[in-house]
Amino acid sequence: MSNNQLSNDQRARRRRRAISPSQRRAHRMRLSAPASVGERFDSTQSKLEALPATAEEILQDKLEKYGWEGSLGVLFAGTRDPQSPLAALREHETTIVKEIYSYITNRWAGHVKNTIPAAFVGRVRDQIYQFSDRRGRGFSMRLVVDDSRIASGGFDDGFVSFARCGRVEFPEPAERNVNMMPFILGDKDSLPSHLQCYFPLIEQCPTMKSDKGKVAYLTVHESHVNAGKAQRREGLHIESPGTFSGNTNTSSFAPAEETLGWGRGLFSLRGSDTYEGGIFMASSMGNTSEVWDALVDNRMTGIVDRHGGCEHLRALIGEGTKLEAGELIWMTDCTPHKALPQKESGYRQFFRLVTPCITHWFADHSTENPKVPLPPSVTVVQGSKFT
Repeated sequence: MSNNQLSNDQRARRRRRAISPSQRRAHRMRLSAPASVGERFDSTQSKLEALPATAEEILQDKLEKYGWEGSLGVLFAGTRDPQSPLAALREHETTIVKEIYSYITNRWAGHVKNTIPAAFVGRVRDQIYQFSDRRGRGFSMRLVVDDSRIASGGFDDGFVSFARCGRVEFPEPAERNVNMMPFILGDKDSLPSHLQCYFPLIEQCPTMKSDKGKVAYLTVHESHVNAGKAQRREGLHIESPGTFSGNTNTSSFAPAEETLGWGRGLFSLRGSDTYEGGIFMASSMGNTSEVWDALVDNRMTGIVDRHGGCEHLRALIGEGTKLEAGELIWMTDCTPHKALPQKESGYRQFFRLVTPCITHWFADHSTENPKVPLPPSVTVVQGSKFT
């Protein structure tokens, strides 16, 4: 019987048979994970099946009017300047000016992509499918990439922004605090003695074999955190702001200058899930980190601030996923995330591993390692990333 004569049900059965038992078991395990933003953005299966898609494609004429930062200051200054044509808008700041600014901020909707939760993505032969068993009928499958491309990387080709990598246990806390400290991936002795207890956790990160022996970057933050406070950076942000001007007098990253990489990140389905580059992260306390199934196109000048801040994009990416205690994730350096205030006071341990693909290292708030120098390819920036 030719493929053209097959019914839809027969085609579906053939596709299911193409999946090995091990792939089915792995997929069921991934589906047992908590629901992610792909489901929460819209509860209907049809919306989940529309992913990956830009916020503009999803929201269309429902784009929310939001945002009162950044360019708004220019608009307000113009209304107060008698020589500016914007002076005609004075006394209309809460109506006309606000409406104008809504359209200015919504221009980013085409440069923010809502991605497929990793638990719903799998490979059949050399094609990428989205799976679902929401209706209790086994696997239903939708072709995501209709060619031989089996990797999610960058904004244009990205369809996964973060993935769960299992659970980890933290060593006994001892007020350790290092940030972006260089060490040799796979070499325990390249770590200072007081951080070697984190080597088993580092080894649990499914890094590429080709990265072993290269310089990676470790962040460990152990401290007591009061209720209502966050240990790490609040506010929606990505790790790579895009392009870096190197001029301390500029307030943002500039186009046509040095591109800033902070791990980058490519999710591949060659055999098993593979993470090329990117960032691994975990915390000892649940509900203190949140991450989104989304990608920000950091090639667009002004879409994030100098520090990667993008709270103004919040309305374009739906709900995030709060991480559980000990939950290890992988994400790209263009994945929106943030730290959350703790509901109760308590001791928190934070772990982050940034893979070797970084371009800039900010001296004022990064930790030197006397055992491991920075690679020659990394630019040392004097001054803080946050000033």
